[in-house]
Amino acid sequence: MASKDKTKSSTQSKLTDFGPQVTEPNASTSKEASSAKERADTHAETSEAPGATSSPTDPMYLFKEEILGEIRKMGSEFSGRFDNVMQAIAEAQKKMTECTERMDDAEIRLSAVEDNNSGLKTEVERLGKRNKQLEEKMVDLETRSRLNNLRLVNLPEGAEGPDACAFLESWLPEVLDTTLNRNPLALERGHRVGPKRDADAPPRTVVMRFLDYRQKDMVSRAARMKKEILYKNQRVRFYNDVATEAHKQRKQVDTVRQQLRQLGLRHGIIPPATLVLTHRETTHRFTTAAEAQSFITRIQQDK
Repeated sequence: MASKDKTKSSTQSKLTDFGPQVTEPNASTSKEASSAKERADTHAETSEAPGATSSPTDPMYLFKEEILGEIRKMGSEFSGRFDNVMQAIAEAQKKMTECTERMDDAEIRLSAVEDNNSGLKTEVERLGKRNKQLEEKMVDLETRSRLNNLRLVNLPEGAEGPDACAFLESWLPEVLDTTLNRNPLALERGHRVGPKRDADAPPRTVVMRFLDYRQKDMVSRAARMKKEILYKNQRVRFYNDVATEAHKQRKQVDTVRQQLRQLGLRHGIIPPATLVLTHRETTHRFTTAAEAQSFITRIQQDK
């Protein structure tokens, strides 16, 4: 009993001095726990150390090596593609530089062409005016060279026989009822225009050239006074011979001249192709059909 009380009192005295105490484990248990902790720490240090290496047969080692191999492969592919991209960019820059140089060269040339074109345009306009003047002068000279000519239209083929001049010199005074005994007609030339046609085609025009312009003018006035001239019941007509270009210009005013006849206005043609008409005792001249048509329209509106 005394020993139990003593043990109890010693236990109470420890609680009083240091608080509640936990019963200490036995020595074997403590050693096992400490050895397990050391092994865990050693494993952690080994796995976390930067320079730690694993065995080639370790699955983790093989996995890491596979990943590193894939990364190296991707890096190599990316590097190759990047090199291709940089090469393409360099080529594009080179072409861009060449295009810029060509554009600069083209701008310089274009500026030079524009400068030259300005002078050429002025020169072309001057030459165009000069050419028009020369054409008008040529037409006028050609028309004047034909002032001694008359054109006879619708005379049957072969009517003039082998000598056209002799036929016309005898037939014209007879059909025009003019007395030319004191000064008989004298023709320099008479001929058909163009190649021979078929029998069903209209007869070719006869061109006659007088030695004296006064005789040509007399025949022309006599034909206008008689109005209707027949050869074997076939009507023939006389016209002044003009240059081809003047003839085309006169054909353009045929419609206008027909309207002038309907309006009863006196009009005529001044060589080479100037239309002249008289309205309310005023003479008007027109070189184009459009001008004459505009004037006729105003006259019709005034009425």
